[in-house]
Amino acid sequence: MKVFVQLAYGFGGTAWRERWKAGRILGLNEEQAYGYSRAASDDVKIVYSEDSQENLPQKFVRYGARAVLGFDFVHAWRNRKQLLAADVVWTHTESQMLAVLLLFRILRPTQRPKILGQVVWLMDRWRKQPFWRRWFFRFLMKHLDLLTVLSVCNRDDGRQLFPELRIERVHFGIRADDMKPARKTCQGKKLKVLSLGNDEHRDWKTFCAAAEALPDVEFSIASSARAASDAAKNVPNVELVRAKNNSELIGLYSEADIVVVPLQDNRHASGITVVEEAIIMGVPVISSDCGGLTDYFGPDSILYVPAQNPTALAEAISAVRADPAAALQRAEAAQERVQNAINSVQYARKHVELSRELLDA
Repeated sequence: MKVFVQLAYGFGGTAWRERWKAGRILGLNEEQAYGYSRAASDDVKIVYSEDSQENLPQKFVRYGARAVLGFDFVHAWRNRKQLLAADVVWTHTESQMLAVLLLFRILRPTQRPKILGQVVWLMDRWRKQPFWRRWFFRFLMKHLDLLTVLSVCNRDDGRQLFPELRIERVHFGIRADDMKPARKTCQGKKLKVLSLGNDEHRDWKTFCAAAEALPDVEFSIASSARAASDAAKNVPNVELVRAKNNSELIGLYSEADIVVVPLQDNRHASGITVVEEAIIMGVPVISSDCGGLTDYFGPDSILYVPAQNPTALAEAISAVRADPAAALQRAEAAQERVQNAINSVQYARKHVELSRELLDA
């Protein structure tokens, strides 16, 4: 089985590998983006999209087409030879999925590869799209073989929006090869609470409001988002920090007593990467209960609080400080879940399983 993985520009096989080897990609990442290469075997060949070098006019054309269409068609066009040579195409977000669908619609190959198209933000942003774009997306998606999503919320929303499509939830997982033992935290003089991320659904206002309610606790935010810096203004026990490399990122996790993932209501499992990183680093996690995260980790693994509720968040932080043994038990349960089900190996294997179903149908 020949699989072609169409990713966003900047995530191409060669470019990603060079940045990964140079240590310029923060997080518990793979040598190839998102771990799809974990599916490679004697009978499964994985090929990644490549980024073409661009001059200024070429970049202008690609960006212009993306602004009009809502997805990066030019990048898919540049990878058309490998796309057409595949048995199955995997995409990571709707931008790549829609671009591949349009490409095949234009070229009309006699032996069209099956398309396993994943979306992340499509359902959250659907009603914000102009009417003509929603019509265009529907028109293209009629030819999709299988739609995958990372959240049960997105799955349920998708089945209402696109009842004619087969839609499956796939658990997103990251590299868990170097898992640190879960540790009993809250043993120092000062409690240290860490939050990370740049996703548009991070709720920094709630995080900082909880910090104001706990003035004896040290709060740190690792984010380049403007909303994070705005929320942290005039909150003396909140510090904005930055990890310039993976050693510094691991240091932040290692020093934290608790990792908090504060979220606004969303439907796409926002925050799941940070949740998984914290678990792999052995740190107890508190998260907002939204986006379908409980389908990944139950309340035996993560302490959940209602979204956008600073009082509940402050109380949860205090509860972890009061009972670190219970927090350790949750961290250990979460690590067992990662080892058995939520990791990049299982994520890649699920793609192979679904692809075989499409090819055998």
